[in-house]
Amino acid sequence: MAKVMTRERKEQLSNRLVLNFGILLGAALVMLYVNNALRSGGTYRSVTYIVLLVLGIIGAVGAVVFFIIGKWKKSKLKNYSAIFLGTFILCAMLYIVKFNWIPGYTNVISVIAVYVAMALYFIVLAIVTAIQLKKPVVKEKDVAASETGARRKSKKRKKRK
Repeated sequence: MAKVMTRERKEQLSNRLVLNFGILLGAALVMLYVNNALRSGGTYRSVTYIVLLVLGIIGAVGAVVFFIIGKWKKSKLKNYSAIFLGTFILCAMLYIVKFNWIPGYTNVISVIAVYVAMALYFIVLAIVTAIQLKKPVVKEKDVAASETGARRKSKKRKKRK
C-alpha cells in the first residue's frame, strides 16, 4: 500500500533530502584530503590505500549487518545500510586504481568518478523526493477515518467466510 502524504511524511522526505546532502557534502570534503593523499608519493599513498581497504571492508560488513538486522527486527536500521554501501562503493572506486586493471583509470580519474557518482546520486534522490512531495497532503483525521473504515470492511469479510 502506498504511503499517504501527511505533513509528517512530507517533513520526513524533506529531512531525508537535507540529511543526504549534508552527508554528501561531508564526504566531498573528505575526498579533498583523500585526493591530496593519493597524489602525494611514498608513505602517504600507501597509508591511504590501507585506510581505504579498511574503510571498504567496514563499509561492506556494515551494509550487510545493518540491512539484515533492519529486515529481521523490522526497524529503520536498514535505511542506514545505504551509508555503509556508499562508503564501500567509494572505497572500491578509489582502491581499484592500485591494481591497474583498467587502462587509463588513474587516481585523478577515480576521484572525479567518485564526485560524479555522488552528484548523480543526489540529483536522482532530489528528483524522486520532488515527485513524492507533489502528492496532495491529507489531513490526519482523514487518514485515521480511512484506516478504521478499511478495518471494518476486512472484519465484515472475515465474518462472511
